[in-house]
Amino acid sequence: MRPTAFRLVRVVPRKLLNVSDQKIYMRPRPQTEDLKQPTLMNMLFKKREEGGDAWPLNIRLEPQLKKEVFKEVQPKLRTVLKRMTKER
Repeated sequence: MRPTAFRLVRVVPRKLLNVSDQKIYMRPRPQTEDLKQPTLMNMLFKKREEGGDAWPLNIRLEPQLKKEVFKEVQPKLRTVLKRMTKER
């Protein structure tokens, strides 16, 4: 015997369902607020300033270099300089 739509569908009375009268749900928090939070590098720079001489000398923080820094460099040398500035 093949299953038919009549046998597969079961009608549930509305009284048995827990349907709330509230139709408006809380909207999600905007993601733009995440951009306002300080980055890890900003927090570390702040700790280094607060620490002063107590900051360990073996921890070196360097800001990321932007494209504008390498704008005046010849295109052939750009990639070499970029590799040299990155610590491995």
